[in-house]
Amino acid sequence: MKFTSSIKPLSEAVSNAVLALPPKATDFRYESITMTLEKKTLSLFATDGDVSFTTSIVVESGDKGTVALSAKRLQDILRNMYDAVAEFKTEKKDGEGEVSFSIKTDRGSYRIAGSISKSEKEEKIGNFDVEFSIAGNELKKIADTTLFAASTDSMRPAMMGVLLEIQPSELRAVSTDGHRLVRLIKPLETTATDKVKAIVPARVLSIVQKSLSGDDDVKVSISTKESKVQFVIGATKIVAGLIAENYPNYEAVIPLENDKQMIINRTNMLGAVKRVARFSSRGDVRFQIEPKEIRISAENADEGSAAEETLPCEFKNENLLIGFNAKFIEDALSHVEAEEVKFELSTPTRATIIKPHGDEKNDNLLMLVMPVRINV
Repeated sequence: MKFTSSIKPLSEAVSNAVLALPPKATDFRYESITMTLEKKTLSLFATDGDVSFTTSIVVESGDKGTVALSAKRLQDILRNMYDAVAEFKTEKKDGEGEVSFSIKTDRGSYRIAGSISKSEKEEKIGNFDVEFSIAGNELKKIADTTLFAASTDSMRPAMMGVLLEIQPSELRAVSTDGHRLVRLIKPLETTATDKVKAIVPARVLSIVQKSLSGDDDVKVSISTKESKVQFVIGATKIVAGLIAENYPNYEAVIPLENDKQMIINRTNMLGAVKRVARFSSRGDVRFQIEPKEIRISAENADEGSAAEETLPCEFKNENLLIGFNAKFIEDALSHVEAEEVKFELSTPTRATIIKPHGDEKNDNLLMLVMPVRINV
């Protein structure tokens, strides 16, 4: 096959497709990109057996054909190229199914080995239970806000994904690792007639997140019968398996009796926690909350180091001393867009809720962080 294309769009398409491949693979099917040419459309396909990625670009050609190439090798060649119009061509070699794939530009020519043997094919899904369309920037926000809290513990497979709860006029996205939790509610029209639950693997949502560009709408389709999810972003289609586990009853761990509220500037608090946490021997920080101020402190007794910062806050209850994993607080504050945040607290041993304050757009975001035991 033979076609002409600019390097940049092909390089971007290859780099996106490579996201679906495993870091290490011993099977050529799972370390290659299959390119199929049909006149002026070049389709690229990659899969690791669980996730499949298909995309296409427009090229100049009247030809057709198929070739499978080493994905990492092709990606490395293209991203080190200068942007220019190049001619791409395959030529048969002596070995069965083997071809030579060449790239020719105005400065030189380059050649790698390829194959025209049968490879994995794009996965087709039968019937979907529910479908909905969402703006790319909205889906990216959901991914940004939930992925950091998903578990990486393979002993808890259900928590290694983001739970999507889809209702006729609402989408809920939930993630937790057992120590913290994020719940984001978004009004959205869907084809659901009843509540549909689907756990999308965190890796899959991350691939989708990195594939989003601009404000293109994304069509999301879910088949609970086949335990599959499909994302269509323009010319790109990502199909993956859902996590076939029961998600924990996250609503049961969200406290309803937190009657103490602290309101504080998000940026100031985030900076203070980052600075003070550097002096902690265990990665935790203490919050001494009083009616008009909060003292954030940490120490490392072994090194004889300590730090404390005082910030103004709004708190109308009795003084409260509570400890947290500093990284969990940093992560939560980093993923809130509001100028101020509200902490809803109860006792030093009960979960704390963090919400945006004074920003109606973020009223549907809730983050939960479990406290840690501190030595008084």
